[in-house]
Parts: sequence; C-alpha cells; structure tokens
Amino acid sequence: MWDTTSRTFRLLELLQRNGFMATERLAGDLGVTTRTVRRDVARLRDLGYPVDTRFGVDGGYSIEPGAVLPPIHLTTEEALACALALRRWQDDVDGTLAAGSLGKIVASLPPRARWIVDAVAAVTLDAPIDALEPIDHPTVDIGLLGDLARSCLMRRRVGFAYTGRDRTSTPRRVDPHRLVNTARRWYLVAFDLDADAWRTFRVDRITGFAATELPTRERPLPDPDVEGWVTRRLTVGWQQVTGTVRVHAPIEAVRRWVAPAWGSVEAVSPEVTVVRAGADSHDAIARWLLLVQADVEVIEPDGLRAAFGRVAEQASRAARSNVDAPLPSGPTQEADPPPVSGAV
Repeated sequence: MWDTTSRTFRLLELLQRNGFMATERLAGDLGVTTRTVRRDVARLRDLGYPVDTRFGVDGGYSIEPGAVLPPIHLTTEEALACALALRRWQDDVDGTLAAGSLGKIVASLPPRARWIVDAVAAVTLDAPIDALEPIDHPTVDIGLLGDLARSCLMRRRVGFAYTGRDRTSTPRRVDPHRLVNTARRWYLVAFDLDADAWRTFRVDRITGFAATELPTRERPLPDPDVEGWVTRRLTVGWQQVTGTVRVHAPIEAVRRWVAPAWGSVEAVSPEVTVVRAGADSHDAIARWLLLVQADVEVIEPDGLRAAFGRVAEQASRAARSNVDAPLPSGPTQEADPPPVSGAV
C-alpha cells in the first residue's frame, strides 16, 4: 500500500517515463481511485510540477519531458563522484551555479556520506601534470554551452559576437557543428559563413548569442577526426619550436609523456621510439623529455641539442653545490647563473 508521498512521486515517475497517461490507467497502476489520482495531480502542481490535463472520455495527464528532474537516489559512491565532478566543474563554468548544485547534493546526503565528500575535498589538491593546463583559465557560461549544443543538434544557424586575440569583437554568422573540450577550454567547431571556411571559436570569447530558425547546410568536414583537427589547429599556436629525438624505450613507456597536442611518437623497434615534439622553447622540450627517464639522442635541430647541454650544465651545478656550507646570514653579491629560457 502506497503512502501519500510515495504515491505522488510514483505518479510523477509514471508521467515522466510514459508521457501522456489516461486517468483510468494511472488509477489502475497506482491501485487507487480516479479521484485520488486527481488529488495527487493537484499536489504535484502545488510542488511546482507542470502537469497538463486532457479532458474527455479518454482524458488523462501528461508532463513536459525534461521540464523537471525526478527524485534521484544516489549511493555514497555515486554521490562522491558527482561531488568531485562538480568541484572540478566550478573552475570551468559559473561557480555559483555549480556550487548551488553541489550544495544541494551534499545537503541531501546522510551524515556518513556527507563526511566522506567533505573529507575528500579537504585533502584533495588539483595538480596538473602536463603543459596542457593553460595559464589563463576563463569561466564558461554553462547556459551558452547549452544553447550551442542545442544549435548543433537541431542544425540551426547562429550569430554571435566573437572577441579575437587582438581583443577586437566582430559579428559572426556560423553553422555550428560540434563542441570540443580540451586543455580545460571549450571550443565551438563551426563553418564561418563570412570567411567561407571551417573555424574554431573559444566559447569564453562568444557573446551576444542569437539562434535562428535557418537550417545549416551540409558541408564536408575539414577532417573526419574533428577532435584531432581542433588539436592540430591549436598546436600551431602552442608549438613555437619543434624537435625530433630518438628515445631508447618502448613506445608504451614514452607515449604516456607525449600528449597529442605536444607531439607524436613512432616505434622504430621494440626498444626505440622516435618522438617529434613541440613546445614554446627547446629548453622546455629538453626538460620534458628527460622525464621519460631513458637515454635520448637528438636527431634535429641543433637548438634542441644545445638546450640539452644547458639543462645538463644546470644539473651539474646543482650536483657540485656544497650542501654542508652554512647558509648566508644576509644579502650576498653572488653572480646570477646564466639565464635558461623555457618553462621549468
């Protein structure tokens, strides 16, 4: 036998799953009278659920799909996964929206589960391990993401103002195709009607979004691998210099250190891998490839070979330093070491 609250939420679940349902069928599924069904529908409306009524001999009720979320039951593990995702999501979208959602999830948890979520948050650090983390980390409007995603799915032309690298804002008319999330940034892949070419647009630089009812045109994609195409376009700006090396290690041991945006790997034998890499400086490539912890031979260019020499000299100075020498008690006039370009 259902209690009133359980029966009301069961009614909501039936309407959300089945769409329109006749009153007689609802009464039968719930084991109540049609009068009780009408009272439960009124209770749902009081709670803010938009239930529509169809009158007549075949009358019944329906609820707009996606208008509201049904009650959700999460295990401790599922709640923890949602909480961790939302904590990370706050860095990428509207922090207030993510924090509000997170607060509702945490508040609904039993004390033990809530304690686990809070404990994980208290002892967790967000430590990026590769250069794909951009220095600037702009916030993205999640509502705009939704609008762009809907336009992609509905295949509708859109307009917006786009701020370029020179901080100049220009109007754009595009046929949107796909959203790509990489390096903790969101990009829209779209055909730019004015440029007559495929383009990528950083979503955080889009303002004044306006959807239209005009359908998008079918066009051949610039590459079947859209994500790879976006990565290659971004790489042009990220890789200021390049170099090729031979690493004496299996490709499985090397590949984990080389993100697609920063280079490619090719096995020339079971124990030798060729890496074609790029970064903002040769010194950065040298330091990065030393993380592989294997012998490295520079194939080209000489600038990368010289960078390895500079890194080696810096390491040699550290090895020769006298750890037993007393620390200086005041300012000294020691000579500064030779400058080393690139990120450490």
